[in-house]
Amino acid sequence: MKDDRSLERALARVLSPRLGHVPSRWPETLYLHVRERAQRAGQGEAEYVERVGQAGEAALLAMLLDAATIGHTAAYRHPEQFGRLQRALVGLAARRPGPLRIWCAGCSTGEEAYSAAQSAQAAGVDAAVLGTDVNPVAIAVARSGLLPQRRSVGAPLPAAWAERVPEALRRRVRFEVASLTDAQPALGAGPFDVIFCRNVLIYFDREQVPRLLGRLAAELVPDGHVILSPAEGILPLPPELRRGPAPGWLRLPEGDVGPEPASPRAPVAQVEEESGPVSARGGTAVGGVPALAQPPGAAVAQPPGAAVAQPPGAAVAQDRRAEAAARLLSAGRAAEAEQVLSALLNADPEHLEGWFLLGEALLARGERAQARAAFQRVLRCSAAGARNVDPDALRRAAVRRAEALRDPR
Repeated sequence: MKDDRSLERALARVLSPRLGHVPSRWPETLYLHVRERAQRAGQGEAEYVERVGQAGEAALLAMLLDAATIGHTAAYRHPEQFGRLQRALVGLAARRPGPLRIWCAGCSTGEEAYSAAQSAQAAGVDAAVLGTDVNPVAIAVARSGLLPQRRSVGAPLPAAWAERVPEALRRRVRFEVASLTDAQPALGAGPFDVIFCRNVLIYFDREQVPRLLGRLAAELVPDGHVILSPAEGILPLPPELRRGPAPGWLRLPEGDVGPEPASPRAPVAQVEEESGPVSARGGTAVGGVPALAQPPGAAVAQPPGAAVAQPPGAAVAQDRRAEAAARLLSAGRAAEAEQVLSALLNADPEHLEGWFLLGEALLARGERAQARAAFQRVLRCSAAGARNVDPDALRRAAVRRAEALRDPR
């Protein structure tokens, strides 16, 4: 079915304008959804998709978008960012009257937006939260407060959320259907003090990212913040934004400090197309982290901090692998991300971003002791190997993660 070019063209025509991009691979759930619905309707699969794209099929289109999007989310995902958020909100509230405004772009089923509202409440700050997502089904779930993914990551889920998000908190959050590529992605509700856009931009082609971030910057107050996921720290920035004090934290330039230039690279292709299939072979543990599989004849890893000579084009290939791993992590596919990162670090043992992402992948899989060792390994990498992130900020984040994992339960 995936080789049916007419189906692929129909999916691209109907869904891509609404999503804002054409995925390198549609989710398997989408193909299963189309197959089942087309059989019920007695139509070919491409014919069914084309019909759904016509006017008057809003309900069917909503289900199609739901099957086409990846709604991987959790309350308090990346909890260190919410801790920093509370401190930032207190500072912002002291400088301006009235409620602060927070926008969660790509909010899925609402866990992130409710976490932001709860964080503001915990900080004693009056804040109104807008959550937007292209998926109408996810927005309907978010509005209900009956969250399907009743879990948190690294922070206790509030006891009051056991059955349903409390009414008082739901009144602080508004959910609407909108896409980052819409003419008004925030529906005219800005400007905002804080904008969350986590695990969204990683799905867009690299060339689109600076433009989309520029649109977010245009919705931001002068001293506001844009928050991406830590794994999205490898993405290029527009001149309107600079990297902040922690991975994934962005801000507008201040005073006469010049903007940080974007770092364009070639678009990410499938990992297999760039560097061959990734092996998942194991090995002896070194420093708490499984030894990375070495192909026959591979060079021995250099001492800590040593520079590793890369043949022409190798650095770009490794950075593409890191970006591919970040995409997999954002989709909740930590095991696959770990395989990609193992191949990356086999080829470039001093890839600072690669070790950080490996720590994230291991942590997502519940491998706390190994994740801590990977984060500690970040501190031994040469700063010269960091091409697209602030190495000091990444190291600080790695220290915090390693410290939090000191007791590897």
